[in-house]
Amino acid sequence: MDEQAEHAEKEYVGGFVPFMQAEGNMTLREGGAIAMVAGGDATIKEGGVGLCVVGGDLSITEGGAGNMIVGGNVEVSNGAVGQIATLEATVTDARVGVLLAGNAKLERSEILISTEQAIGFGVAAGVVFFLLSKLFRR
Repeated sequence: MDEQAEHAEKEYVGGFVPFMQAEGNMTLREGGAIAMVAGGDATIKEGGVGLCVVGGDLSITEGGAGNMIVGGNVEVSNGAVGQIATLEATVTDARVGVLLAGNAKLERSEILISTEQAIGFGVAAGVVFFLLSKLFRR
């Protein structure tokens, strides 16, 4: 295997890795990481990641992530995610804190704050902070 192919795809099985990075596809099974950056697609199976940035698609099965920014589509099944920002999300038997997606398919899942609610909250918080800054300005 040449050096370029070696950097293009990585797989981690078991244990804890502080930082994971791959130019291509990446797989994490039965382990955890603080941060994951993948240029291609990523798969998390029975594991968890604190911060996840993926250029392609992301699949999480029986695992979770804190914050996710995904350039492609996200599939979460039997897991939990804090925040997702993606083009399209499919969530099955899972929980998501904040979901920012152009299109979302939910099956037996719970979303605490959807795209519309997040936008509304952002606008309301902006107005409140603007008014407070005017009120307390010297």
